[in-house]
Amino acid sequence: MLFFVFTFLIVTVQAIDEVLRNGANDVVVVRRFDGSYASSRWEGQFGKLHSPFQSREGEEVHLFVNNVPARQRMEIKGGSVIFKGSSENYMTSKELIELNLNPGLNRGKFIAKGLDIVIRFSVFLYQEDDKLVITDIDGTISQSDVKGHIMPFFGWTAEHKKVVELFHKINDQGYKFIYLSARSFSQDGETKDYLFELLQDLDGYSLPQGPVMLSPHPFISSLLTEVVKKNPHEEKAETILDIWRAFDNTNMNNIMDTIVTAYGNKETDVAAYVNAGIDKNKIYIVDSQGHLVNIGSGAVSSYGEQVNSVHNLYPNISHMKHSKQV
Repeated sequence: MLFFVFTFLIVTVQAIDEVLRNGANDVVVVRRFDGSYASSRWEGQFGKLHSPFQSREGEEVHLFVNNVPARQRMEIKGGSVIFKGSSENYMTSKELIELNLNPGLNRGKFIAKGLDIVIRFSVFLYQEDDKLVITDIDGTISQSDVKGHIMPFFGWTAEHKKVVELFHKINDQGYKFIYLSARSFSQDGETKDYLFELLQDLDGYSLPQGPVMLSPHPFISSLLTEVVKKNPHEEKAETILDIWRAFDNTNMNNIMDTIVTAYGNKETDVAAYVNAGIDKNKIYIVDSQGHLVNIGSGAVSSYGEQVNSVHNLYPNISHMKHSKQV
């Protein structure tokens, strides 16, 4: 009983806190063989209430990557960060090249000087021929949606048995991970703490670093989408497609050229992955007991069984050289 009361209190506090909090999605940037660059959307939100006497609307936002200021200027509109003079939050290839990104992880931040607010996020630079594994978080990495939201408050990881080891070993084989969630921007801090602090160095295995892609909607809206409306698949599918568009070109013109596997725990995850064009034979759904079902074949396994077969399921590509370098 106390657990459910505590759960209710946490949800209530998060809902109220959402109006004060800020957050951002990570960004995927792709360097293509022809030397051009493309990226997913640059998305962030400034909490709805900073001061009862100060509006956020129209406030200028400065973008920094690796502590270097970007030329682009942004502003706050309706709480969201947008590029000035543009209805879409994308950079051109030239603008992305000017960021001088390092391969893999780069540190980004949105700074609204007039509000004295800094929102931190990550920018990942990948190559055109990198291979991605998509995974949901709550119920897929954690044992259930509720445990994924609540247990970390107690310092408990509540992860599925062997999931960290499996994802660690898949990453060792050369594959990149994308973490996808219906959680809102306002939960980006605790989500990343869960993935990249609590689920690190567990029996020598750690979840790989990778972009965390959250819902741009407020906490309550995201909760309603996930629990009541039950249609988070629409937003998740669009997020997947937005990432894949950065890879999509004449060399990689099928989503399966880039996204090799997707893990989830609900029918809405299946719908999102299928709607994005991912092959059903490459979609795995896990239940609360840790049983993994391949949606295409119906075969049942587990994270532990996949650990034992990881070299067959995920042939090593870490040693391969990119056929072209910029």
